[in-house]
Amino acid sequence: MSEQVPHKVFGAGERIFERGDAGQEAYLIQRGNVEISTDQGGKKVVIANLGPGEVFGELALISHQARTASAMATEETSTMVITLDRLQSAIDRADPLLQTLLRGNLGRFIWTQRFMLQHASPQSGDGSLERQARREEEVEADIKRGIHSREFELFYQPIIDLREGWVAGFEALMRWRHPEKGTVSPGEFIPVAEATGQIVPMGCWALEEALNAQKRFQEIVEPHGRPPLFMSVNVSGRQLLELDEIEKLGAVVARSGMDPQYIKLEITESLLVDEPMHAAVALEQLRNKGVRLAIDDFGTGYSSLSYLHLFPLDTLKIDRSFVSDMVHDPRRERIVRAISRLARDLDLNIIAEGVENDEEMASLNRFECDYVQGFHLARPQTADQIAELLAGKPVFPRP
Repeated sequence: MSEQVPHKVFGAGERIFERGDAGQEAYLIQRGNVEISTDQGGKKVVIANLGPGEVFGELALISHQARTASAMATEETSTMVITLDRLQSAIDRADPLLQTLLRGNLGRFIWTQRFMLQHASPQSGDGSLERQARREEEVEADIKRGIHSREFELFYQPIIDLREGWVAGFEALMRWRHPEKGTVSPGEFIPVAEATGQIVPMGCWALEEALNAQKRFQEIVEPHGRPPLFMSVNVSGRQLLELDEIEKLGAVVARSGMDPQYIKLEITESLLVDEPMHAAVALEQLRNKGVRLAIDDFGTGYSSLSYLHLFPLDTLKIDRSFVSDMVHDPRRERIVRAISRLARDLDLNIIAEGVENDEEMASLNRFECDYVQGFHLARPQTADQIAELLAGKPVFPRP
C-alpha cells in the first residue's frame, strides 16, 4: 500500500506552497520540520511548526479552496504526498453521514482559523513577537481581574433619525476603567479578549447590560408618545463560531423582556465573508430569535456584494471612513451614494457612522439615509447621562 503513495523531499528553506495557491496536495511529514505561516499587514505570522507524523495542506484539499497559509521546510524534510484524487476517492467511499460531519466540522474549523488569524500578532526579526506575547498575557490577566472587579462598563452613543431629528436608538460601546491606567482603549483590550475567548462572556454581559439600559431609556420616552428606542450591540465573530453561544444570546434577549424587534445585533462585515455558509446558518439562528441584524463597517470587507444576498440582514452601517469628509471628496460621495442605493434595493435601512458636520448630514439626507451617528451629534455617554438627555426631550438639527 505504502509503495503506491508518492513521496517528496524538500530542502531547508524550500517553499512547499504559498498562501493563495490552489490546494492540489496534502502532506504527511515523515522526517524534518515544516513552518506554517501567513502574512498580516506585510508581516510574517507563524501559525505552527510541524514535525514527523503531522499532516498539513489538507484543508484546501478537502474544501476545494485556495491555501489559507504558506508552508516552508525549515530543515530537509521528507513527506508522503496525499493527492486530491486519492483523498476524494476515500471520502466518496465513506458513509454519507461521515461525509456530512467531515465537511461541516471542516467548514467551522476553517472559519475559526481565519478568525484567529485576524487577531494574530505580526512577527518581526527583533524579538518583538515575544514581547508582544508577554504583553498580551499581561492584558489577558488584567482582563480576567477587570471582569471579576466589574471594571468594564457600557457607554451609549445616540443614533439619530435623520428626518425627524429625534434619538431613534443607541449603540452600546464597551469601556474599561482600569484602577491604575485609567480608561483603556478598546483597541488595546478587545483584540486580546477576542484571541483568548474572553470576548464571549464579555459579549453576553454587554448584551444583558445594554438591554437593561434600553428598558430604562424606554420608560423615559414612553410618556411622550415617542416610537420605541432600539439598541444596537456588537456581537463578536467568536460568539458565532459555536451555535450553542447563539442560544445563550437568545436566552439573554428572552430574559430581558424587551421586544426583540428593537434589538439590533451588529456583525462586522469581514467576519461574514470568510466562511459565508456557516455565517448564514449562524445569522439565521440569531434572526429566528426575533432580533434585527446589522452589518457593521460596511465597505471595509473583501467580498461584500457577492455575499450580501446570503444573510438575513436588516440594517447596513456605512463605515465612517467613507462618510468622513465625503463632501470634499467626490469619490467618497459616490461610494456612499452607491451603498445607499444598494441598501434600498435590498430593503435594508441605513445607518451612517462618523458624521462630523452639517454638510455630511445634508448629503446623507439626499441619499435617503435613515439614521446617523457621530460626534457632531452626540458622543458616547454613560447610562445616567443618556437618561438626562432623554428626559430633556432632545431634538437634533435636521439637514
